[in-house]
Amino acid sequence: MATKMPATEELIEYEERFIDEVWNGRNLDLIDEMVAEDYVGHWFAAGEGGEDVDREGLREFIAEVHEGFSDYHMEPEFMIGQDDMIAVGFTSGGTHDGEFMGIPATGKSGETPGIFVHRIEDGEAVEAWATWDSLGLLQQVGVVPEQFTLTAFLETAANLAKQDVLKLARRDRD
Repeated sequence: MATKMPATEELIEYEERFIDEVWNGRNLDLIDEMVAEDYVGHWFAAGEGGEDVDREGLREFIAEVHEGFSDYHMEPEFMIGQDDMIAVGFTSGGTHDGEFMGIPATGKSGETPGIFVHRIEDGEAVEAWATWDSLGLLQQVGVVPEQFTLTAFLETAANLAKQDVLKLARRDRD
């Protein structure tokens, strides 16, 4: 059976709903309805070591964003649709008041521009590509120094590793 090619308006409605209800509304149950079971996400920040993520990996990543930034908000800047693909430029951010990707809360706010592209079949996202300014966000929330240098990067990495070791030691002690 051939899949129906969505109209540009349908693509935009899909993205507006996903942003409003999943990213901003925190309704992660909608992922089962809006994302295909065999979804593949090609976006570095979500997978371990940069590998692709599946639907459950997407759900886990969005939940982690919400845990790390309790006031997280995504604002679409533009949407461009063609055939079965839609590109969305966005700005997102919030206050880093919880652990995010192993990084303890800093209490500082930040925002980042980004872009994602979804391929939609039969009303579900089947594939996605995404990127955003992770370095800029980490600088804004105080994890990476504003004047980024290799030395500062290595110091930051060492501090994060030290925090992980201390966390493991506390866990083993308890």
